Amino acid sequence: MNFFCSKDCPDTCAVRAEFKNGKYHFTGIEEGWQKTGFVCSKFRVFAEREINSGVKSYQSVNGERCTFENDEEAVSAFGDILERYKDRKILYLKGSGSLAYNMGYWDRLMSSFENCAKVTGGVCSGTGGAAHEADFGVEINPPVENIAACKTAILFGKNAATVSQHLYAYLKELKKNGLKIIYIDPIRTKTAEMADRYVQIRPMCDGLLAAALMTELGLENGHDTEMFLKRSGVSHDDFNYIKDSILPGKTAFIQGYGMQRNPNGMNIIRLINRLAVKSGNTDTLYYGQGSKRFWKGLGATFRHHVPIETAGKRLADGEFDLFVNVAANPAMTFPDAKNWVKGIKNTPTIVVDVQPNRTSENCTLFIRTGGIFAQQDFMGSYFFPHWHKREKLTDDISDLDIVTRLSNRLGTDLNIREPEPDTPGKRVYIDERIKPFIPEEHGKFSLLSLSHPAYLNSQHLPRIAEKLKIAYINPKDAAELGIANGDMIKISTGTGHYSAYAEVTDMVCEKVIMSYKGLPMADGYINDATTPMRTDSGKDMVYYGIPADVVKVG
Repeated sequence: MNFFCSKDCPDTCAVRAEFKNGKYHFTGIEEGWQKTGFVCSKFRVFAEREINSGVKSYQSVNGERCTFENDEEAVSAFGDILERYKDRKILYLKGSGSLAYNMGYWDRLMSSFENCAKVTGGVCSGTGGAAHEADFGVEINPPVENIAACKTAILFGKNAATVSQHLYAYLKELKKNGLKIIYIDPIRTKTAEMADRYVQIRPMCDGLLAAALMTELGLENGHDTEMFLKRSGVSHDDFNYIKDSILPGKTAFIQGYGMQRNPNGMNIIRLINRLAVKSGNTDTLYYGQGSKRFWKGLGATFRHHVPIETAGKRLADGEFDLFVNVAANPAMTFPDAKNWVKGIKNTPTIVVDVQPNRTSENCTLFIRTGGIFAQQDFMGSYFFPHWHKREKLTDDISDLDIVTRLSNRLGTDLNIREPEPDTPGKRVYIDERIKPFIPEEHGKFSLLSLSHPAYLNSQHLPRIAEKLKIAYINPKDAAELGIANGDMIKISTGTGHYSAYAEVTDMVCEKVIMSYKGLPMADGYINDATTPMRTDSGKDMVYYGIPADVVKVG
């Protein structure tokens, strides 16, 4: 049976599932741009974990967890709570635990409650998407095969080795045929090993680099190249290497999600867009697109909305009578995570997910779903131009099963149907001069987080997490603060703090403190210290570049 993964990687891997010798085996399926398919390392780990998890739904009664005997009992308890709270104030959050189309039926169900408020705003790719909408009127990538005709690919913050493994494999193959790869990032990741030149840039400064390149290529006037290079920490040698590598129609510009999670993320993406267009490389400019862009939406309309940057605090303040959380782990992955924890402890909470997590630790009711393996669905790749369809693989209860049973009990009409196709438009550049945003020199550290190749954004394996309670710090900064490897350090912002063991390395640039995202640290989580604010697009949340103090505590 053909299958696809709808977890948090942009590639949307196609795999073939075969049941033999009592278990499922998965093999990769080739794509038009890649002769040999493969199953990425993340999928192998989490497929085994989810299919054979043995996790049961449970309810908290007087502080004790009571496990349900079967799915019918669990869904019945869910329905009891929804009927009890149907006229009261409900906060509803649906995350991207699965990015596929049919997860949208949760919206159809929850929008039927008159006093239900949906959390609006995102944590994924909305800022970069808004930048492309502003510049081209659409979010759409050119054919990935266009990269094969290029002499150079410039990766701006695109850690493909971890977050886009099929793209990484494709670029490695093209490199054998002469493609030169330049990787620009504040963190030297595994992707740097593939690059012909790695350029370590300071956080929030990719837009300054793009503006300086436009100036020195004679494409635009009025930018202070020397000041921009000094602020971004890019040497003249690296700068000239990048500049000389940009040729009309022969340079691929590949943008990662990391840049758009800075406070000035939209400004950065738009400046890189402008550089690509003005240098004659519109047809080789790439950014992630919506995974459901091939189909029209389901049309769920909520009467009330709560901005994502205030939702955790409002839940903690007791504004809502019930919290329904589907496929999200805000207590671990959202900014201001401590308020989410507090709110869940103080509010009746239903969590629907494939695994227990920090969000479900204090919930009233945990409903275990079979996730991607139990659900027939559709999804498009974020990066590539393809989309895939899958059938139900296991007999576990799916999200769609749960929603259907609840809607039948509550008398709501989900109107489940085949999705209607949608046709994205074509890029038309809207020429608008962009003034670069110059990040403030605040004298503090910039807090960054990084995806780890062995786990998903909202799920981690305990045996891995125990080894990664680490904060990475540059040797120069460590020497100034008297910090050595293994020292306990505390990272504090205006929102909160966490503590971790120091690792001194030039993997990170000066005045950057970095931990792998979503993991429990020695004390707290990195998102306990992440400030709840939106980027300059007004859409997604800020995760990177937050000013932080770092002190040695042991």
